[in-house]
Amino acid sequence: MDCLDEPLHLQILASLASNIAKTLPAPSDSHDSSPQVEKGIETILRGLPADDVPVSSKANGVVERIVDDDKDEDEGWTEFEINHAISYAQYVASLSLTSGYLGQALPRLKSLLSGLLAQGNIADATRSSPSSSSGATADGVAGTVPHAQLFEALLKAVLWIGWAREELRADVGELLGHLLDQVEGLMKSSADMGDVPSGAALVHPRYLVSLSSSSLPSDLFPSLVSRTMTIATTSHLVKMVRQTSGSTNSTPGRPAGHSNPFIAPHPRTPAGVVILVAEIMNLLLSSALLSSNEPDQRVFAKLAEVLPHVPSVDEHGIPHVPAEQTGRFVDGPLASGPGEKFVTVPGGQDVLEETEKRALRWWSEVMGPGDAYNEEGRKGSLFSVGGGEPDEEVELSVAVLHLLNLLSMHRAEPEPSQLARLRLLLSENMTVADPRLLEAAFVCVSIIVRNYPSLGFSMTHHIRRLLMSPLPAFEGEMAAQGTDVPPAVTAASKCLAICIEMSASDDLVSSTLYSLLNTLSHGAGSSIVGPGATSVRSHNVLRDGEVMTLKTGRSDGKKTEEQRRLVAVTAVEVVSRLALEIKRDDIVHLSIALLLQRLRGVDLVIESTIVTNLVPLALAGSNADLIEVYRAFSQISRSSHPEDPRMSSNAVLAAQTKLARGLGKRLDCADGYLVELLSLFADKGTQTQMIAMAPSGFETRDKDKLAHLRQDSEARVADMKSWLAALLVPISTLLSHDSYHPDHVPSTEVVAHFRNLWVLCVVFGLSGQVGKQQLHEHEVIALGIIAEKTPPLVLEGANDFVASELEYSSILRKDFAYSIQHKQRSTLQTLLSHQKHTYEVRVMSTPQVTLILAVYDLEETRTLRHRPSAILQYFANQSVNESSLVNCLSSIVQKISQKFLKQLSFQVVNHRMPPVVATEVCKILIACTHRFRKVRETALQYARDILETFSALLCDRQVVWTLLEILTLMRRSCELQYTDEYSPTYEFTSDKMDLSLQLTDDYAVRNEVTTQLYDVAKKWLTAAISRAPIEVQSTLQTYLNESRDVLLIDSVEIGAGLALHFCKAISRLDRQETIMPNIGGWPSDSSNLVSSQFAAKNYYMGELSGARHVLEQGLANLQQDSPAFSSEQELLAFKSQMSEAVNRLRNKNKPFAVPEIRRFLLRSVSVLISSQKIDSDIVHYLVELPMTAFTPLAIAAGVDAWTWLLRQRPEAQVPIIGEIAAGWLETIRANKGLFSTSMNYGDPFERPVEYSPTDKKVMDLELAKARRLLRPHLLLIQVLSSQFQAVKYREPGIMMSLVRLVMRSLAAAKHMSTHPLAREARFSLLLFGFQILASSKMEALLELRFRDRLFSAAFQWFSVRPLWSYGSDRIQVSAEIRLLQDFLTAVQDDRIRGDHSTSSMTDRQPAFLIRGSTSLHDYSLQNKDRVRILTLLVESEISRLSVWCNPTNETGRSPVQTGNIEKSVTQDEWTKLAHKAWRLSSAMAVHMAERFKYPSVQAEITRLVRSEPKAVIGVAEALHFLLGDKLEAASRPALKWLPVWAAVPPVTALVFFQPRYGNHPLILQYAMRVLEQHPVDLTFFFVPQVVQALRTDGLGYVERFIFETSKISQLFCHQIIWNMKANTYRDDNATEMDPMKPLLDRMIDMIVAGLSGKARGFYKLEFDFFGEVTSISGKLKPYIKKSKPEKKAKIDEEMAKIKLSVGVYLPSNPDGVVVDLDRKSGRPLQSHAKAPFMASFKVQKEKIDLPSDSSIEIADEAKMVKTKYEVWQSAIFKVGDDCRQDVLALQIIAMFKNVFTSIGLVLYLFPYRVTATAPGCGVIDVVPNATSRDEMGRAKINDLFSYFVDKYGGVDTIPFQKARLNFIQSMAAYSVACYILQIKDRHNGNIMIDGEGHIVHIDFGFLFDIGPGGIKFEPNSFKLNHEMVALMGGRDSQGYKMFSELTVKAFLAIRPFADQLCDACALMLGTALPSFKGEGTIKRLRDRFQLELSEKQAAEYMVGVIRNAHENMRSNVYDGFQKIQNGIPY
Repeated sequence: MDCLDEPLHLQILASLASNIAKTLPAPSDSHDSSPQVEKGIETILRGLPADDVPVSSKANGVVERIVDDDKDEDEGWTEFEINHAISYAQYVASLSLTSGYLGQALPRLKSLLSGLLAQGNIADATRSSPSSSSGATADGVAGTVPHAQLFEALLKAVLWIGWAREELRADVGELLGHLLDQVEGLMKSSADMGDVPSGAALVHPRYLVSLSSSSLPSDLFPSLVSRTMTIATTSHLVKMVRQTSGSTNSTPGRPAGHSNPFIAPHPRTPAGVVILVAEIMNLLLSSALLSSNEPDQRVFAKLAEVLPHVPSVDEHGIPHVPAEQTGRFVDGPLASGPGEKFVTVPGGQDVLEETEKRALRWWSEVMGPGDAYNEEGRKGSLFSVGGGEPDEEVELSVAVLHLLNLLSMHRAEPEPSQLARLRLLLSENMTVADPRLLEAAFVCVSIIVRNYPSLGFSMTHHIRRLLMSPLPAFEGEMAAQGTDVPPAVTAASKCLAICIEMSASDDLVSSTLYSLLNTLSHGAGSSIVGPGATSVRSHNVLRDGEVMTLKTGRSDGKKTEEQRRLVAVTAVEVVSRLALEIKRDDIVHLSIALLLQRLRGVDLVIESTIVTNLVPLALAGSNADLIEVYRAFSQISRSSHPEDPRMSSNAVLAAQTKLARGLGKRLDCADGYLVELLSLFADKGTQTQMIAMAPSGFETRDKDKLAHLRQDSEARVADMKSWLAALLVPISTLLSHDSYHPDHVPSTEVVAHFRNLWVLCVVFGLSGQVGKQQLHEHEVIALGIIAEKTPPLVLEGANDFVASELEYSSILRKDFAYSIQHKQRSTLQTLLSHQKHTYEVRVMSTPQVTLILAVYDLEETRTLRHRPSAILQYFANQSVNESSLVNCLSSIVQKISQKFLKQLSFQVVNHRMPPVVATEVCKILIACTHRFRKVRETALQYARDILETFSALLCDRQVVWTLLEILTLMRRSCELQYTDEYSPTYEFTSDKMDLSLQLTDDYAVRNEVTTQLYDVAKKWLTAAISRAPIEVQSTLQTYLNESRDVLLIDSVEIGAGLALHFCKAISRLDRQETIMPNIGGWPSDSSNLVSSQFAAKNYYMGELSGARHVLEQGLANLQQDSPAFSSEQELLAFKSQMSEAVNRLRNKNKPFAVPEIRRFLLRSVSVLISSQKIDSDIVHYLVELPMTAFTPLAIAAGVDAWTWLLRQRPEAQVPIIGEIAAGWLETIRANKGLFSTSMNYGDPFERPVEYSPTDKKVMDLELAKARRLLRPHLLLIQVLSSQFQAVKYREPGIMMSLVRLVMRSLAAAKHMSTHPLAREARFSLLLFGFQILASSKMEALLELRFRDRLFSAAFQWFSVRPLWSYGSDRIQVSAEIRLLQDFLTAVQDDRIRGDHSTSSMTDRQPAFLIRGSTSLHDYSLQNKDRVRILTLLVESEISRLSVWCNPTNETGRSPVQTGNIEKSVTQDEWTKLAHKAWRLSSAMAVHMAERFKYPSVQAEITRLVRSEPKAVIGVAEALHFLLGDKLEAASRPALKWLPVWAAVPPVTALVFFQPRYGNHPLILQYAMRVLEQHPVDLTFFFVPQVVQALRTDGLGYVERFIFETSKISQLFCHQIIWNMKANTYRDDNATEMDPMKPLLDRMIDMIVAGLSGKARGFYKLEFDFFGEVTSISGKLKPYIKKSKPEKKAKIDEEMAKIKLSVGVYLPSNPDGVVVDLDRKSGRPLQSHAKAPFMASFKVQKEKIDLPSDSSIEIADEAKMVKTKYEVWQSAIFKVGDDCRQDVLALQIIAMFKNVFTSIGLVLYLFPYRVTATAPGCGVIDVVPNATSRDEMGRAKINDLFSYFVDKYGGVDTIPFQKARLNFIQSMAAYSVACYILQIKDRHNGNIMIDGEGHIVHIDFGFLFDIGPGGIKFEPNSFKLNHEMVALMGGRDSQGYKMFSELTVKAFLAIRPFADQLCDACALMLGTALPSFKGEGTIKRLRDRFQLELSEKQAAEYMVGVIRNAHENMRSNVYDGFQKIQNGIPY
C-alpha cells in the first residue's frame, strides 16, 4: 500500500484497524495473548516507526526511549510510519473492555508518545523544509498535521486504557503529568518563543476531554493541575509578550479558523495560552469532583470526537469545557464526599492556594482593578498585548471565572471572595456588555447555590433585582437572537429557579412572578406603537459571526422608554422560562393568567414578546390553559383594526404556527385548535368580502372619490388576502403531524369549515394555478399539506346538500357572490372545455360553481401530492348524483386522473414514485366495491388507468394482498345469499390485513362487482407476471404462505385460488415454456416448482423454529411458541459455516452438492427472516455462495432464496441487488459463464477431423457443458429483469446499480461467448439494457454512451459467422426467435432524449463528447443508420432461425413473421449500408456478406478490405475478400498485413500454394505460418492435400513443412510417406508414372534419412510389419484361379509367419496399437484379376469415458478420463487397386461429420478409414458388425422392414424404434453426402446396415462426374427407394418427416463451408483420378451447394431434391440391372 496517497493510505489502515478490533476477538487477560493479537495486526505493526522499541520505565516514571545506535537521530518519521502508528492507536482505542491486550499495549503507546515529542523537536528544527503536501508544516500547529493526528490518536488510546483498566489508571495519570512536564520544559528551554505554542497546543483540552468520564486516582489531580499551571507562568507569558511584540508577521490573538479539523489550535498570545491552561485545569478540577462513569466504548468514542476549534460558546456559555460536566454540576449537588476535594488530598491545599493566586492575578489582569470591567485598568496588562480580538478577552474572562468557581468548590465552604465577585458581576451597577460573561456568572451561581442551599433565598432577591434593571448585555443579546430566547436569559431563569428551589419558600415563586411582571405597568400604557416601532430583538440584523454590544446609558436615575421596554421584555421571558424550569402546574397556570392579563394595553414589542412566550407555557399547561391561549391569539387577530390590517401582529401568526407545531404531543386538543383556526380563516374571509363590497354600498356621484374608494378597497383586500395566505401556515403546521387525521371520519362541522376554507381560497384566488402565482412558495406548500388532510367537501350523509346546505351557506355574502358569478362561470367553462357542459354551467348558482371549482382545486392539489382516491367520495352523496353537478364532477375526475398519470409517468422515469401511491391504489380498489354505482364505476376506471399503465404496482405486496382480500370478502358476501338469506351483513373485515368493506344489501350488485373485479384482476395479474414474474409470483406465494388457518368446513377462498393460479402460471420471460403447446389438452404450469418452494420454505422455517425452541427451552413447554427472533449465536454459526463453504467451493477441496447449497441458502434466509435486523455478512454469503458455485442449479437455488428473503424482508432489496451486481461483475473479471471464451464458435475444420462414427454422447456432452456455462447468467438476467420491472418506479439507487452492471457487461462484449446457445443470453442482456434505457432518465452523456454500448454489443454477435442453433431443441430455437423479435421491437421503439445534461458551466451547453458526432442532431442521424443496419441483421437472424425451426415449411407449424425491410433496399443502398456497417464494426461488415448475398455488398466489402486491411486482420474470413479466387493487382498493396493476419483452416491455407496466387512470397509465408500454427493432429487429416500441394510448391515451402512436421510427429511421418508412395504412379498397376514421382521419391528419402534413434527404429518396425502383411496379397496372385479353401490355406500359412512387434499399428488405425492378430482370420475376397484379402487384428485404443448422465451438473471435463480398451478390427488389404478416390470421398464425409457435430445436429456418418500405402495398394477398415443389403437378399430377406422386424422386434418395440431412428438419422446424412459428392454405383452390395440399424455406404469408386460403365444412369439426387421409405413408416409418417427435415438441415449446415469442401477436392485434381473431369468438376460441385440462394430458398431447393429422389425409377432400374449383371439381389 505504500504506493497509495497518504490520506488514502491512512483511511485504509484506520478502517482495517477498527474492523480487526471489532471482528477479531481479542483474548481475555492472559500473559501469552500478545503474540496471538499481534499476529492478527501484523499488517499494522509492520509499518510502525523504527524507534518503536521496548521502553524502560524508571522508578519515577520518566519515559526513556531505547534508540537504535545506527539510526540517525535527526531523521524524522515518514508519513506512512505515522499512518501505521495512528492506526495502531485506533486499534487499541477500539478494543473491548475485556481485551487482555489493553494492558500490554501501554508500553508501546508510551514509546510512540516519547518518540512523537522528539519528532516535534525535529519538525521545529526543520520547519523551513516542508514535507509532502499532506504533512506540510502549517502555521499554528504542533509539528505537522500528521503529528497532530498521531498525538490525538495516541492520547485517546492511553486514556481509553486508563478508563477501562483500573489497575493502570495511576500509570496513565503519571504519563499525562510527564507530558505536561515535557511541554513546560519545551517552553522553558526554547529560545525562540515561536516554537512555544507548538508544544502547548499538544495538550489542548479537546484531547483530554475523555478525562471527564475517567476515574484517575484522586492524588494525581493536584499534581496534574500544578504541572498544567507551570505552562502559564509569568516568565513564560513575559517571554511570549516579547516575542509577539518583536514579530512583524504574527497575527495577535487567536488564529483564523483552520479548515483541517485535525490541526490543534495554536495560541499565539499570552491570553490564548492562559485560556488553554485554564480550560485544562477546569477539566481536571471538575473530574476530581464528579463521580466517574462506568467504562463504555460508545460513550468514550463520542466524548473523544475531534472537534474543530470554534470561538463560539456552548449552551452553558462555557467555551471548550465539556457541557456534560457543567450540566451535572447544575442539575444536582455533588454526589461524592469531601474526600475528593483538594483540601483533603495531601499537597492539595498548597496546589489550591497557588492556583487560586494565579487565577486571581489573571482575573485582575483581564478585568482591571476592583473586579470591574475596566479598559483603562487593562492597558498595562499582559493580556492587552495584540488587542483587537474582543472574543479572546471574553473567553479568557469566562474561563478564569469558571476556574475560580471550581477552586471555591474544592474548599470545605464556598469562598466569600468568589461569592462577592459573582454578586458584583450580577449587580445592577455592573456594566458588563458581553452576555457570555453574564451567562457564565449565572451558571457559577447555579452551581454554588445547588451545593450550598442556604444561599438560595438571598441570591433570589439579588437576581430578581438585577432582572428588574435594564442590562446592556441583555439588550445586545436580544438584538442578536431575534425571536429566540437568549442563552443569557435562559441561564438567568435556570439560576433563579435553582435559587427559589433551594430556598424552600412556597411564596417566593409567586412573589417573584408578580414582582417581575409589575414592570409591565410602567410600559407604554394603552398607546399603540405605530408601524415604525421597533423591537429590541429586531432592531439590529447581524452578519454571521458578528457580535453587537449595545450599552444603554443612564442619567439622573430615570429609565428611558427603551430601557423600560427592555426590562419588560426581559421580565416576560424570565417569567416564562422560570415557570417552565419549576415545572409546577399551578405556577404554569398562574404565569399564563398573569401574561394574558397584561396582553392588552402594552406596546407592540411587549405584546409580541408575551405572545411568543405564551406558546411554551400553553404546551406545558392544562387543556384549559391551552384553549385559553389559542383563543386569545384568535381574539387578537379578529380585533385587528379592519381599516388597517397591517397592524395585525406577525408575532401572533408565528405563535400560532409554533403552537400548532408543538401540539404533536397534545393531539387531544388538536381538533379544537383546528376549528379555531378554520373559523378565524372564515371570519377573515367574510371580513374581506365586506371590504371588497364596501364601495358598492357607498352612494356618491363623485367619480374620483368613488375610484379612490375602490382603489383603497382593492389595496385593503390585497392585504387581507395576504393575511389569509399567511394563516395557511399555522393550519398546515397543525395538519402536518403524521398521526393527526381530521379527514378520517370527520364531523359535519369540520367538513363545513374545510369547505369554507377552500371556497374562500377559490374566490380570492389563493388556490389552483392562480394561487401558485400569488402565494409565496412556503404558502403553496402549506396549501398542499392542507389539501392532503382535508376531508371530502361533501359528506355521504348530507341529505339534500345541493338544494339546501350549499345554497344557504353563509360563507359567501349574497352581494359578493353576485359580483363574482360571471367570472366563476367563465372559469369553470374554461376548465371543463367541453361543449356539453355549457348549459349545465350556465344554470348553476354561484355557490354550486364555486363548489365545483373548490373541488377541482382541492383534488388537483391533493392528487398531485399522490392522494387521488379522495375525489371518489363526492359520488357517494345522493344529492350530488341527482344534481347537475355530477357530470361536471365526472369530467373533473377524468381530467385530474390524466394529470395524475402524467405526473406518475415523469416520476417513474426518475424512479421516484412515492410509496403512498400503492396505498392510494388500495383505497381505489376498495372503492370499486362501494354501495353507490357511480363510485364503483369511477373507481374501477381509475384503477384500470393506473394499473394498466403502471403494471409494476402489482409487484407491491399491499396492492396484491388488497386485491385478493377484496375478492375473498366479496365472494364471502355473496355466499350469504345462500347461507343466511334473510339477514344480510353489510360490513366485512379481513383477518389478514387492515381492510374493511361496507357493501350494499343487493346480492345482484355484489355478484356483479365480484365478477367485474375477478375479470380485471386476472387481466392485471397476467400483465404484471409478463413483466416481473419472479416478484409477482413471490408476492402471491407470500400471500398463500401467510394464509389464515383453514378448516375443512371453511376452505374456499377466491383470493387464494386466484393467487395459486397465477403462482403456477408460466411467465412470458420463460419463452421456451410459453412456446410449448398444450400437450394432452393440459395447459402447462409450474405447479411442481410452486409446491417445492412452499414445502421448502415451510420446512426450513419450521425446522429453525423448532431447533430454537429446543435449544432455549428443551423439550418442555412444547405447547408454547418458539422464540420469535434468531439469536446472535445462530447468526455467528451461519456466517462461519457459510464462509467455510465459500472457501471450499473456491479451493475445490471437497465437492459441494447442489442440495447442500440449497439447504444452506434456505436455512440462511429463515435465519434472516427471524432476525431483528438484516445481517450484512449473511446477505453477502447468501449471494456469494451460489455465485461461487456458478452452476445453473446453484443459481436457481440462489434465486429461490433471494426472492423469498426479498418478499419477507423488503429492506434487504438494496443489499441483495448490490451483492448480485458485485457477483456479476466478478464473473466478468474471472471470465466465467457468458464472459468465458472456452466454448466460443470455431471453424469445424479447425478442430481435429476423425475417421470414426458419429457419437451422440459427444454432442450431448457439449450441449450440457454449454448450458452449464451459459444458463447461470441467463437466470441472473431473468432475475434482474424481473426485479428491474418491480423497482423501476421507486429505487433510483438500484437502477443506477443496474445501469452500471449493464454498462460494464456491454463493455466486455468482445469477451462474451460466441457459442450458438449464447444467443439467448446475449440478446436477453441486450433487451434488458434497452428496457433500462427506455425506463430511466439519464444524464445525456450517459444515455448516449449507454446506447452506443448496446449497439456495439449487438454488433459483436454479428461479427462472427452466422450460426445455427445447437442441438435439436426446436423450442429453444422458437424462444430465440421470439427473443429476437422482442429485441427488434425494443430497438425500433428506442428514442433519443438527451434532455438532461450535467455541467459546471452555467453560461453554455456542455460539449458534445460522443466520438464521431458534433451535435445531438448529428448523433440522431447516425443512430438511424445503425438502427437500420441492426434491423436488417436481426431480421436476417430471425429468418435463418425460422428456416432452421421449420426446414420443410410444414404447414402445421405457425410461420414466423419477419420484416420486409431487406426487400426494400436497393443495390445502391446496399453499398452505402455496407460502408456504414464497416464504420460501425469492420468484422460485422465482413460477415454481412454471408448474410446478404448481393453483388453490391460483396463488391463493397471487397473494396473496403483491400483499402483498409488493418481493420480486419483479426478476422480470418476477411482473407477471402482480400485474395479472392486468384491474386489481383488491387490486392497486392494490402499483402503486407498477411504476416499478422488471423489464421484460416489448414485446407484453406493449402489452396494458397496453387499457381493462381502467383507464388507470392507473402502469401506463401502466410500459408506456411498457418500450417505450422495449427496442431499436427489437425493437419494430419489433410495429408493427401498436403502431398498434392507439392505439385505447385515452387519455393519449397510445402516441402519444408512436410520435412519439419515429420520430425515432430512420427504418425504424420508414416502417413505422409505412404501417401507419397501411393501418388508416385497414376494407375493401379504402377505403369503410368506421375510427374511428381522424382520429387516424391526424393522427399521420401530425405524424410527417412532424417529419422534417427527411436524414430528410425519405430519406422523400420512399422514398415516391416506392414510389408509382411501386404505381401500376402502378392503371394496370392498365383492362387487367383484356385478355390477359396486353397486361397484361405495360403493366407493362413503366410499369416502364421508374421512376427508381431510391440507398438506397431495398422496404417488405417494410427490411433491404436496392434497387440495381437487372428492368424486364422484371413479370408480371400472376390476379384477377377486381383487378390485382396481380409484379416483381423486386436487393436488397443484409448477413449474418453463420457458421463452416462448428460445433466449439466456432472458434465464436467474434470470427470473425463482416458481408459484403454481392446477391440478386434478387420481390415482389407488390396494390391493393384487404387484407393485414393475412396480416401477423398471418406475425407469429405468426415468433414461433413465435423460440421454436423459442431452444431449438435444428430446425423450419423461413419467415415471409415482407407489408407493408400503404395501405387494400387491400400488398407481399408471393415465396418464392424454390419451386413450389406446384398447379403440380406442372398439370405432371402425380401426388404429392409422385414429385416428390422426379424432382428429388433415388432414395430412397437423400443429396439425396433431405436434402430429405425438410427436408420433415419444415418440415411439423411448419407443422402446429402451422396447428393453433394454424386456418389454412384449405389447397388445393394455397397449399402451396409450395422448392428444398431444405421445405414453405411461403402465403395466410392464412382464420384462426381463418372458412373459405372461411363454413364450416369442413376438419379442425380440420391437413392431413396420404396423399402427405405417403408422402413421409415411411409411417406406421411413421422419418420419420413424427420428424415426430410434432417436432410434439409444437413444441407443447410454444410453450405457455409462449401468453399473449404470444394478446396479439399480441388487440391486433388492433380491426381487425375477417374472421377475428376477438370475444373468443371469443381464448378459443378460448388453449384450443388446452391450458394446464390438464401436459406429459405436453399431449404425449398433441398425439399425438391428429396422429392426427386423418392422412389426414383432410375434407382429401381439400376438395381434391376445390377441383379441381372452381377447377381446382386434387391
